[in-house]
Amino acid sequence: MRKWISIILIMLLLAGGAIVCVIRWHAWFGMPDEPKWTGETVEESFSYIVHDTTPESLDMIILGDIHNRLTRSDYDSLAVRVPQADAVVQVGDWMQRGQNYYYQLLMREWTHSMLYGMPVIACPGNHEYSKGLGKQLSPFWEKAFDYPHNGPSGVPGATYYIDFPSLRLIAIDTNPLVRIVYLTRTLTWLRNAMNTAGNRYTVVIMHHPVFSAAKGRFNTLIYATFRHALGEADLVLAGHDHSYMRRSPFVVLNTSGPLKQQRFHYTPEKTDTVQTYGVLSIADSAKFIVYRLSDGAALDSLYVKHH
Repeated sequence: MRKWISIILIMLLLAGGAIVCVIRWHAWFGMPDEPKWTGETVEESFSYIVHDTTPESLDMIILGDIHNRLTRSDYDSLAVRVPQADAVVQVGDWMQRGQNYYYQLLMREWTHSMLYGMPVIACPGNHEYSKGLGKQLSPFWEKAFDYPHNGPSGVPGATYYIDFPSLRLIAIDTNPLVRIVYLTRTLTWLRNAMNTAGNRYTVVIMHHPVFSAAKGRFNTLIYATFRHALGEADLVLAGHDHSYMRRSPFVVLNTSGPLKQQRFHYTPEKTDTVQTYGVLSIADSAKFIVYRLSDGAALDSLYVKHH
């Protein structure tokens, strides 16, 4: 009797696994539904070098997930609303998937917009990586973003920091952190990058947030590893959850629209589900203002306390 029970349980587990594989096959391994790129080839890349800044003045447009959903008119509206911007910062998932079609689509919309030529500082999201078991960062990332190779061992230019007179901006690629060796190296590197920033503000950008802003998005590994270290940063900007959330100094931005229902394991200070972008301004002090993407109305503000 026990033998038959064991056989039945094994068969049920196998059947359940097969059903999960069928349901999730496209999500894991599927190619994009859109046709391959048939338009002109765009070869331009993004510049990250910010010119003409002083220790008293730095303004940055902060964008969350985009997934190729912003058009050149959207970028134009941002350029008009923040004419004093020195750079654009993006927290991952700019492309819907790290393949040629999406890269060309992104470059076409960007290079025809009023923001073309604006320095861009970004970190990779999970959508910049290929699907499947052997996930790899898209080769178009290094082609488009030639960032400093001053991070821990891993993908060059994916985890790095850039110094400005008043700011050290630290970018973390959160995708390889499932590997414990890379995670511990990144944490050690992060602590050192923050401790050696001098009198600069320390702003961290990462795709997967420490505090989740949506149902089913809570990342226990990132929360347990980085919560205390990043709590010492002046501002931590993330995306991934397609919902806006602030729990100082942690902010999750939502530029591409709703994806998941909000649910929290903690008490946030401010939340919203509309599409948002932010503006970080550093002068005598630093402030971060969050705006509604559709009309530029201010939704939230945060005065950054310098540690």
